[in-house]
Amino acid sequence: RTFLLFEALGRPEWASACDWYMKADADSFVNVPLILERLSCFDPGELWFLGVPQVAHGSTGSKTRFASGGAGYLVSRALLPKVAAWAPFCLLQLLQHTGGTGMEDVNLAGCLWKWGHIDVVSYVDSETEVITSEAQANRTLVAKRHGPEERLRVPPCTFIVHSLQPGELAVARANIERAVAEAGPGLDCRPDE
Repeated sequence: RTFLLFEALGRPEWASACDWYMKADADSFVNVPLILERLSCFDPGELWFLGVPQVAHGSTGSKTRFASGGAGYLVSRALLPKVAAWAPFCLLQLLQHTGGTGMEDVNLAGCLWKWGHIDVVSYVDSETEVITSEAQANRTLVAKRHGPEERLRVPPCTFIVHSLQPGELAVARANIERAVAEAGPGLDCRPDE
């Protein structure tokens, strides 16, 4: 479905509608204002594939660098037409080799590398700006309701929280908003220059 999505987004009516195109999992909280602020550091007229890089180890010993779908990934306006053109070929290869199974984020990264030598670039600090592991969720308690006097451990510059239950999405959002408010007006979520 991801290849079909990008093929459709590459149609003329969509291809230049936005500067950035993001795909994230349904169980992720996406801090859109913070992501938009960070994207101002990148030129959408250049070929960008942004995300939280990870490495998948294949059964044959191969390794693929990919952008975690749970943390979401972004394709620039300039890259979108290329992804749309490559998508049918990548989908055909995926269907021929695996019957269409596999991790969509790994498959997309493999496609971008094979056809365009495009590698994922991190746009966030994966240690402090995304919560995508159980350990990070347990450390920050981002999905736990906190009392007004209870100390909050949620980083105010949290871009993405992955693997939330439906009822936890609003809690995570409220905790991040509270962390931002407690940080005060001097909060700066921009990367070091």
